[in-house]
Amino acid sequence: MQELDLASEILIDISGNDVEFAEALRKKFQADVSIRPLRSNVAGLVGCELRHHLLFTFLLNPLAPDWTAEEKSYAALVLANEYFFKRYKSEDIKAALKLKLGDAKFALLAPLFEKSGKPEEYIPATVARNSDQYLSLRYNTPEWVLKIWEHYGYGATYRILRKNIRPLVSSLRVRTDLLKTEDLVKNPDFKPTPVSDLVTYVGKTPLRRLDEVKQGKLFLEKAALKKVLDEFKIKEPCEALCFNGNADDAILKEFIVSYGSSVGLNLGVYNVDKYVEVSKLIKSLNLHNINFYSAEDPLAMDAAISRPQDLVVACPNSSNFDLIREYPDYLMHFKKDGMDSLFAKEKACLEGCSKYVAEGGTLIYMIFTISRKEGHQTLAEFVEHHSEFKLVSESQLFPYEDLDTAMYYAVLKKEPKLAKVTPPLADLAKASVPQVAVSAEGAAAK
Repeated sequence: MQELDLASEILIDISGNDVEFAEALRKKFQADVSIRPLRSNVAGLVGCELRHHLLFTFLLNPLAPDWTAEEKSYAALVLANEYFFKRYKSEDIKAALKLKLGDAKFALLAPLFEKSGKPEEYIPATVARNSDQYLSLRYNTPEWVLKIWEHYGYGATYRILRKNIRPLVSSLRVRTDLLKTEDLVKNPDFKPTPVSDLVTYVGKTPLRRLDEVKQGKLFLEKAALKKVLDEFKIKEPCEALCFNGNADDAILKEFIVSYGSSVGLNLGVYNVDKYVEVSKLIKSLNLHNINFYSAEDPLAMDAAISRPQDLVVACPNSSNFDLIREYPDYLMHFKKDGMDSLFAKEKACLEGCSKYVAEGGTLIYMIFTISRKEGHQTLAEFVEHHSEFKLVSESQLFPYEDLDTAMYYAVLKKEPKLAKVTPPLADLAKASVPQVAVSAEGAAAK
Protein backbone atom coordinates (compact mmCIF):
# COMPACT_ATOMS: atom_id res chain seq x y z
CA MET A 1 0.00 0.00 0.00
CA GLN A 2 1.84 3.05 -1.28
CA GLU A 3 0.15 5.56 1.03
CA LEU A 4 1.18 3.58 4.12
CA ASP A 5 4.75 3.27 2.87
CA LEU A 6 4.95 7.02 2.29
CA ALA A 7 3.42 7.80 5.67
CA SER A 8 5.91 5.51 7.40
CA GLU A 9 8.89 7.14 5.68
CA ILE A 10 7.65 10.61 6.64
CA LEU A 11 6.92 9.63 10.25
CA ILE A 12 10.39 8.10 10.68
CA ASP A 13 11.95 11.26 9.24
CA ILE A 14 10.06 13.31 11.83
CA SER A 15 10.52 11.11 14.90
CA GLY A 16 13.91 9.62 14.08
CA ASN A 17 15.70 12.43 12.25
CA ASP A 18 14.13 15.40 14.07
CA VAL A 19 12.73 16.82 10.82
CA GLU A 20 9.69 19.07 11.22
CA PHE A 21 6.36 17.82 9.84
CA ALA A 22 6.01 20.43 7.09
CA GLU A 23 9.59 19.95 5.92
CA ALA A 24 9.27 16.15 5.89
CA LEU A 25 6.17 16.46 3.70
CA ARG A 26 7.85 18.94 1.39
CA LYS A 27 10.90 16.71 0.93
CA LYS A 28 8.81 13.68 0.07
CA PHE A 29 6.26 15.21 -2.28
CA GLN A 30 8.41 17.77 -4.07
CA ALA A 31 10.86 15.08 -5.08
CA ASP A 32 8.27 12.99 -6.96
CA VAL A 33 5.45 14.67 -8.88
CA SER A 34 3.64 11.37 -9.50
CA ILE A 35 2.75 10.88 -5.82
CA ARG A 36 1.41 14.39 -5.17
CA PRO A 37 -2.25 13.33 -5.52
CA LEU A 38 -1.68 11.18 -2.40
CA ARG A 39 -0.41 14.11 -0.33
CA SER A 40 -3.62 15.16 1.39
CA ASN A 41 -4.52 11.79 2.89
CA VAL A 42 -0.93 10.84 3.69
CA ALA A 43 -0.40 14.17 5.48
CA GLY A 44 -3.67 13.66 7.34
CA LEU A 45 -2.69 10.17 8.50
CA VAL A 46 0.76 11.24 9.67
CA GLY A 47 -0.70 14.31 11.39
CA CYS A 48 -3.23 12.11 13.16
CA GLU A 49 -0.49 9.80 14.44
CA LEU A 50 1.53 12.78 15.66
CA ARG A 51 -1.47 14.17 17.57
CA HIS A 52 -1.76 10.86 19.42
CA HIS A 53 1.90 9.84 19.35
CA LEU A 54 2.29 9.43 23.11
CA LEU A 55 -0.71 7.10 23.26
CA PHE A 56 0.46 4.87 20.41
CA THR A 57 3.99 4.72 21.82
CA PHE A 58 2.57 3.72 25.20
CA LEU A 59 0.39 0.99 23.67
CA LEU A 60 3.03 -0.46 21.35
CA ASN A 61 6.14 -0.47 23.54
CA PRO A 62 5.09 -3.44 25.74
CA LEU A 63 4.01 -5.47 22.69
CA ALA A 64 6.93 -4.62 20.44
CA PRO A 65 10.06 -3.95 22.52
CA ASP A 66 12.35 -5.41 19.85
CA TRP A 67 10.54 -4.14 16.74
CA THR A 68 12.35 -1.89 14.30
CA ALA A 69 11.48 1.79 14.00
CA GLU A 70 9.89 1.02 10.64
CA GLU A 71 7.68 -1.73 12.07
CA LYS A 72 6.55 0.49 14.94
CA SER A 73 5.78 3.34 12.58
CA TYR A 74 3.59 1.10 10.39
CA ALA A 75 1.72 -0.20 13.43
CA ALA A 76 1.21 3.29 14.89
CA LEU A 77 -0.10 4.65 11.60
CA VAL A 78 -2.60 1.82 11.19
CA LEU A 79 -3.79 2.32 14.77
CA ALA A 80 -4.19 6.03 13.99
CA ASN A 81 -6.42 5.13 11.05
CA GLU A 82 -8.44 2.58 13.03
CA TYR A 83 -8.95 4.78 16.10
CA PHE A 84 -9.30 8.29 14.69
CA PHE A 85 -8.50 8.96 11.00
CA LYS A 86 -10.70 6.29 9.37
CA ARG A 87 -10.13 7.46 5.77
CA TYR A 88 -8.56 4.22 4.61
CA LYS A 89 -10.61 1.03 4.55
CA SER A 90 -9.85 -1.03 7.62
CA GLU A 91 -9.40 -4.31 5.74
CA ASP A 92 -7.04 -2.73 3.19
CA ILE A 93 -4.72 -0.96 5.59
CA LYS A 94 -4.61 -3.87 8.04
CA ALA A 95 -3.80 -6.26 5.21
CA ALA A 96 -0.91 -4.00 4.19
CA LEU A 97 0.34 -3.98 7.78
CA LYS A 98 0.14 -7.77 8.00
CA LEU A 99 2.34 -8.05 4.91
CA LYS A 100 4.91 -5.79 6.55
CA LEU A 101 4.94 -7.42 9.99
CA GLY A 102 4.18 -11.06 9.28
CA ASP A 103 1.48 -13.15 10.95
CA ALA A 104 3.10 -13.49 14.39
CA LYS A 105 3.75 -9.81 14.99
CA PHE A 106 0.45 -8.77 13.45
CA ALA A 107 -1.40 -11.12 15.83
CA LEU A 108 0.04 -9.22 18.81
CA LEU A 109 -1.93 -6.16 17.73
CA ALA A 110 -5.32 -7.91 17.67
CA PRO A 111 -6.32 -6.74 21.21
CA LEU A 112 -5.64 -3.13 20.19
CA PHE A 113 -7.62 -3.39 16.95
CA GLU A 114 -10.58 -4.82 18.87
CA LYS A 115 -10.89 -1.53 20.76
CA SER A 116 -11.47 0.48 17.58
CA GLY A 117 -14.63 2.55 17.95
CA LYS A 118 -14.46 2.34 21.76
CA PRO A 119 -12.51 5.47 22.72
CA GLU A 120 -13.17 4.94 26.41
CA GLU A 121 -10.97 1.82 26.15
CA TYR A 122 -8.06 3.31 24.21
CA ILE A 123 -6.21 4.15 27.43
CA PRO A 124 -5.91 1.01 29.60
CA ALA A 125 -7.91 0.89 32.81
CA THR A 126 -4.63 0.43 34.71
CA VAL A 127 -3.92 4.13 34.15
CA ALA A 128 -5.65 6.15 36.88
CA ARG A 129 -8.16 8.60 35.39
CA ASN A 130 -7.12 11.34 37.83
CA SER A 131 -3.39 11.05 37.07
CA ASP A 132 -1.05 13.20 35.01
CA GLN A 133 -0.24 10.09 33.00
CA TYR A 134 -3.86 9.81 31.89
CA LEU A 135 -3.99 13.48 30.85
CA SER A 136 -0.68 13.06 29.06
CA LEU A 137 -1.89 10.08 27.01
CA ARG A 138 -5.32 11.51 26.31
CA TYR A 139 -4.14 14.95 25.25
CA ASN A 140 -0.72 14.04 23.82
CA THR A 141 1.16 16.32 26.21
CA PRO A 142 4.30 15.25 28.11
CA GLU A 143 3.93 15.15 31.86
CA TRP A 144 6.72 17.70 32.34
CA VAL A 145 4.62 20.24 30.42
CA LEU A 146 1.63 19.48 32.63
CA LYS A 147 3.77 20.28 35.68
CA ILE A 148 4.43 23.74 34.24
CA TRP A 149 0.75 24.43 33.60
CA GLU A 150 -0.46 23.05 36.93
CA HIS A 151 0.90 26.21 38.58
CA TYR A 152 -2.29 27.82 37.22
CA GLY A 153 -4.56 25.14 38.75
CA TYR A 154 -6.09 21.92 37.50
CA GLY A 155 -9.08 23.68 35.95
CA ALA A 156 -6.92 25.93 33.77
CA THR A 157 -4.67 23.01 32.80
CA TYR A 158 -7.64 20.88 31.75
CA ARG A 159 -9.13 23.70 29.67
CA ILE A 160 -5.77 24.32 27.96
CA LEU A 161 -5.53 20.63 27.05
CA ARG A 162 -9.09 20.56 25.72
CA LYS A 163 -8.46 23.65 23.61
CA ASN A 164 -5.19 22.31 22.23
CA ILE A 165 -6.83 19.27 20.62
CA ARG A 166 -9.43 21.33 18.77
CA PRO A 167 -8.80 22.55 15.22
CA LEU A 168 -6.86 25.80 15.12
CA VAL A 169 -8.76 28.81 13.78
CA SER A 170 -6.33 31.10 11.98
CA SER A 171 -6.43 34.83 12.67
CA LEU A 172 -5.32 37.18 9.91
CA ARG A 173 -4.25 40.82 9.91
CA VAL A 174 -5.83 42.87 7.14
CA ARG A 175 -3.49 45.24 5.31
CA THR A 176 -5.91 48.14 5.28
CA ASP A 177 -3.69 50.06 2.87
CA LEU A 178 -4.52 47.34 0.31
CA LEU A 179 -7.89 45.96 1.39
CA LYS A 180 -10.88 47.16 3.40
CA THR A 181 -11.83 44.92 6.30
CA GLU A 182 -15.54 45.58 5.78
CA ASP A 183 -15.23 44.35 2.19
CA LEU A 184 -13.31 41.22 3.18
CA VAL A 185 -15.85 40.04 5.76
CA LYS A 186 -18.56 40.03 3.10
CA ASN A 187 -16.90 36.76 2.12
CA PRO A 188 -18.34 34.08 4.48
CA ASP A 189 -14.89 32.48 4.77
CA PHE A 190 -13.77 35.46 6.86
CA LYS A 191 -15.28 36.45 10.19
CA PRO A 192 -14.78 39.75 12.05
CA THR A 193 -13.22 39.73 15.52
CA PRO A 194 -13.31 42.18 18.46
CA VAL A 195 -9.78 43.27 17.46
CA SER A 196 -9.75 45.94 14.76
CA ASP A 197 -8.64 44.83 11.28
CA LEU A 198 -8.16 41.25 12.41
CA VAL A 199 -10.32 38.46 10.99
CA THR A 200 -10.57 34.71 11.45
CA TYR A 201 -10.49 32.35 8.49
CA VAL A 202 -12.97 29.47 8.39
CA GLY A 203 -12.65 28.49 4.72
CA LYS A 204 -11.52 25.14 3.31
CA THR A 205 -8.83 26.39 0.91
CA PRO A 206 -5.33 26.27 2.49
CA LEU A 207 -4.14 29.74 3.47
CA ARG A 208 -1.07 29.51 1.26
CA ARG A 209 -3.36 29.26 -1.78
CA LEU A 210 -5.51 32.30 -1.00
CA ASP A 211 -4.96 35.18 -3.42
CA GLU A 212 -5.15 37.72 -0.59
CA VAL A 213 -2.34 35.94 1.27
CA LYS A 214 -0.18 35.46 -1.82
CA GLN A 215 -0.61 39.15 -2.66
CA GLY A 216 0.39 40.22 0.85
CA LYS A 217 -3.01 41.70 1.69
CA LEU A 218 -3.35 39.37 4.69
CA PHE A 219 -0.83 37.85 7.07
CA LEU A 220 -1.11 35.58 10.09
CA GLU A 221 -1.13 37.37 13.43
CA LYS A 222 -2.23 36.45 16.94
CA ALA A 223 -5.22 38.41 18.19
CA ALA A 224 -3.69 39.17 21.58
CA LEU A 225 -0.54 40.57 19.98
CA LYS A 226 -2.43 43.16 17.97
CA LYS A 227 -4.75 44.06 20.83
CA VAL A 228 -1.83 44.87 23.14
CA LEU A 229 0.09 46.86 20.54
CA ASP A 230 -3.06 48.80 19.64
CA GLU A 231 -3.60 49.67 23.30
CA PHE A 232 -0.13 51.17 23.72
CA LYS A 233 0.22 52.86 20.36
CA ILE A 234 2.39 55.98 20.21
CA LYS A 235 2.24 59.09 18.04
CA GLU A 236 4.69 61.48 16.39
CA PRO A 237 7.28 62.64 17.46
CA CYS A 238 7.70 59.50 19.54
CA GLU A 239 9.97 56.62 18.59
CA ALA A 240 9.63 52.87 19.20
CA LEU A 241 11.90 49.86 19.52
CA CYS A 242 10.89 46.22 19.13
CA PHE A 243 13.26 43.29 19.47
CA ASN A 244 11.82 40.04 18.15
CA GLY A 245 13.54 36.76 19.02
CA ASN A 246 10.88 34.57 17.40
CA ALA A 247 10.93 32.98 13.96
CA ASP A 248 7.41 34.37 13.48
CA ASP A 249 7.67 37.83 11.92
CA ALA A 250 4.10 38.98 12.65
CA ILE A 251 5.07 41.47 15.36
CA LEU A 252 7.53 43.17 12.98
CA LYS A 253 4.94 43.35 10.20
CA GLU A 254 2.40 44.77 12.65
CA PHE A 255 4.72 47.62 13.61
CA ILE A 256 5.40 48.38 9.94
CA VAL A 257 1.78 48.22 8.77
CA SER A 258 0.35 49.95 11.83
CA TYR A 259 2.76 52.89 11.94
CA GLY A 260 3.85 53.28 8.34
CA SER A 261 5.96 56.44 8.12
CA SER A 262 4.38 58.19 11.11
CA VAL A 263 7.07 57.52 13.74
CA GLY A 264 10.66 56.33 13.90
CA LEU A 265 10.88 52.55 14.26
CA ASN A 266 13.82 50.43 15.36
CA LEU A 267 13.15 46.76 14.64
CA GLY A 268 15.78 44.35 15.91
CA VAL A 269 16.28 40.61 15.33
CA TYR A 270 19.18 38.22 15.73
CA ASN A 271 19.70 37.99 11.96
CA VAL A 272 17.83 40.10 9.39
CA ASP A 273 18.68 37.60 6.63
CA LYS A 274 16.11 35.23 8.13
CA TYR A 275 13.30 37.80 7.73
CA VAL A 276 13.22 38.32 3.99
CA GLU A 277 9.50 39.16 3.91
CA VAL A 278 10.00 41.95 6.43
CA SER A 279 12.75 43.53 4.35
CA LYS A 280 10.57 43.23 1.24
CA LEU A 281 7.64 44.88 3.04
CA ILE A 282 9.75 47.85 4.14
CA LYS A 283 11.10 48.25 0.62
CA SER A 284 7.70 47.91 -1.05
CA LEU A 285 6.29 50.69 1.13
CA ASN A 286 9.35 52.86 0.48
CA LEU A 287 9.76 53.53 4.19
CA HIS A 288 12.86 55.41 5.33
CA ASN A 289 11.87 55.80 8.97
CA ILE A 290 12.60 52.16 9.84
CA ASN A 291 15.91 50.90 11.16
CA PHE A 292 15.78 47.11 10.62
CA TYR A 293 18.93 45.67 12.13
CA SER A 294 20.67 42.53 13.37
CA ALA A 295 21.83 42.16 16.97
CA GLU A 296 23.40 38.88 17.99
CA ASP A 297 23.22 40.06 21.59
CA PRO A 298 20.27 42.22 22.74
CA LEU A 299 22.49 43.47 25.56
CA ALA A 300 24.70 45.21 23.00
CA MET A 301 22.52 47.33 20.70
CA ASP A 302 24.10 50.75 21.29
CA ALA A 303 25.32 50.99 17.70
CA ALA A 304 21.77 50.58 16.39
CA ILE A 305 19.81 52.79 18.81
CA SER A 306 20.59 56.50 18.73
CA ARG A 307 18.21 57.86 21.36
CA PRO A 308 15.90 56.77 24.22
CA GLN A 309 12.65 55.22 23.03
CA ASP A 310 9.10 56.09 24.05
CA LEU A 311 7.85 52.53 23.51
CA VAL A 312 10.01 49.42 23.80
CA VAL A 313 8.73 45.90 23.20
CA ALA A 314 10.88 42.94 24.22
CA CYS A 315 9.52 39.84 22.51
CA PRO A 316 12.06 37.04 23.00
CA ASN A 317 11.78 33.46 21.86
CA SER A 318 10.23 31.30 24.58
CA SER A 319 8.88 27.80 25.11
CA ASN A 320 6.20 29.03 22.68
CA PHE A 321 3.49 26.65 23.86
CA ASP A 322 1.02 28.61 21.73
CA LEU A 323 2.45 26.68 18.76
CA ILE A 324 1.26 23.30 20.05
CA ARG A 325 -2.05 23.72 18.24
CA GLU A 326 -0.38 24.80 15.03
CA TYR A 327 2.21 22.04 14.72
CA PRO A 328 1.28 18.45 15.72
CA ASP A 329 4.96 17.58 16.25
CA TYR A 330 5.90 20.74 18.17
CA LEU A 331 6.52 19.07 21.53
CA MET A 332 8.22 16.10 19.86
CA HIS A 333 11.00 18.44 18.69
CA PHE A 334 11.08 20.60 21.82
CA LYS A 335 14.46 20.42 23.57
CA LYS A 336 13.67 20.29 27.27
CA ASP A 337 17.36 20.25 28.18
CA GLY A 338 17.78 23.60 26.45
CA MET A 339 15.31 25.44 28.66
CA ASP A 340 17.93 27.01 30.94
CA SER A 341 19.58 28.58 27.91
CA LEU A 342 16.16 29.73 26.73
CA PHE A 343 15.42 31.39 30.09
CA ALA A 344 18.78 33.18 29.98
CA LYS A 345 18.04 34.58 26.52
CA GLU A 346 14.61 35.80 27.65
CA LYS A 347 16.20 37.67 30.55
CA ALA A 348 18.92 39.09 28.31
CA CYS A 349 16.32 40.36 25.84
CA LEU A 350 14.34 42.09 28.58
CA GLU A 351 17.47 43.52 30.19
CA GLY A 352 18.91 44.69 26.88
CA CYS A 353 15.72 46.36 25.68
CA SER A 354 15.15 48.10 29.02
CA LYS A 355 18.34 50.14 28.54
CA TYR A 356 16.70 52.15 25.77
CA VAL A 357 13.43 53.17 27.45
CA ALA A 358 13.07 56.93 27.80
CA GLU A 359 12.03 58.46 31.12
CA GLY A 360 8.25 58.21 31.24
CA GLY A 361 8.38 55.64 28.45
CA THR A 362 6.69 52.25 28.29
CA LEU A 363 8.37 48.83 28.32
CA ILE A 364 6.36 45.75 27.30
CA TYR A 365 7.64 42.22 27.86
CA MET A 366 5.77 39.69 25.72
CA ILE A 367 6.09 35.90 25.27
CA PHE A 368 3.74 33.46 23.54
CA THR A 369 3.57 30.74 26.12
CA ILE A 370 2.12 29.57 29.43
CA SER A 371 4.90 29.41 32.00
CA ARG A 372 5.10 31.12 35.36
CA LYS A 373 8.90 30.90 35.35
CA GLU A 374 9.25 32.55 31.94
CA GLY A 375 6.54 35.11 32.64
CA HIS A 376 5.84 36.32 36.17
CA GLN A 377 9.08 35.07 37.73
CA THR A 378 11.33 36.60 35.07
CA LEU A 379 9.45 39.88 35.33
CA ALA A 380 9.56 39.90 39.15
CA GLU A 381 13.33 39.39 39.14
CA PHE A 382 13.74 42.22 36.66
CA VAL A 383 11.63 44.67 38.70
CA GLU A 384 13.52 43.71 41.86
CA HIS A 385 16.78 44.84 40.27
CA HIS A 386 15.38 47.87 38.43
CA SER A 387 13.72 50.31 40.82
CA GLU A 388 13.44 52.82 37.97
CA PHE A 389 10.65 50.71 36.45
CA LYS A 390 7.15 50.53 37.87
CA LEU A 391 4.95 47.56 37.00
CA VAL A 392 1.68 48.82 35.54
CA SER A 393 0.08 45.46 34.79
CA GLU A 394 0.80 41.85 33.89
CA SER A 395 -1.49 39.25 32.33
CA GLN A 396 -1.36 35.57 31.47
CA LEU A 397 -3.69 34.86 28.57
CA PHE A 398 -4.94 31.35 27.80
CA PRO A 399 -5.94 29.83 24.45
CA TYR A 400 -9.44 29.00 25.70
CA GLU A 401 -10.19 32.70 26.30
CA ASP A 402 -11.68 35.16 23.81
CA LEU A 403 -8.36 36.18 22.23
CA ASP A 404 -7.48 32.53 21.53
CA THR A 405 -3.81 33.07 22.37
CA ALA A 406 -1.36 31.62 24.88
CA MET A 407 0.55 34.75 25.85
CA TYR A 408 2.07 36.46 28.87
CA TYR A 409 2.74 40.17 28.81
CA ALA A 410 3.75 42.80 31.32
CA VAL A 411 3.62 46.58 30.98
CA LEU A 412 6.11 48.76 32.85
CA LYS A 413 6.71 52.51 33.05
CA LYS A 414 10.11 54.07 33.52
CA GLU A 415 9.86 56.59 36.32
CA PRO A 416 11.42 60.03 35.75
CA LYS A 417 14.49 60.67 37.87
CA LEU A 418 13.83 62.97 40.82
CA ALA A 419 15.40 66.37 40.26
CA LYS A 420 18.16 67.20 42.72
CA VAL A 421 17.49 70.63 44.27
CA THR A 422 20.26 72.37 46.27
CA PRO A 423 18.63 73.77 49.45
CA PRO A 424 19.38 77.37 50.63
CA LEU A 425 22.24 77.83 53.12
CA ALA A 426 19.80 78.81 55.89
CA ASP A 427 17.95 75.54 55.45
CA LEU A 428 21.22 73.64 55.55
CA ALA A 429 22.07 75.31 58.86
CA LYS A 430 18.71 74.34 60.34
CA ALA A 431 19.09 70.82 59.06
CA SER A 432 22.36 70.45 61.00
CA VAL A 433 20.81 71.23 64.40
CA PRO A 434 19.02 67.88 64.95
CA GLN A 435 22.20 66.07 64.02
CA VAL A 436 24.11 67.94 66.76
CA ALA A 437 21.34 67.18 69.24
CA VAL A 438 21.48 63.50 68.40
CA SER A 439 25.24 63.55 68.77
CA ALA A 440 24.93 65.27 72.14
CA GLU A 441 22.41 62.73 73.34
CA GLY A 442 24.70 60.02 72.17
CA ALA A 443 27.60 61.55 74.08
CA ALA A 444 25.50 61.91 77.24
CA ALA A 445 24.45 58.30 76.98
CA LYS A 446 28.09 57.30 76.91
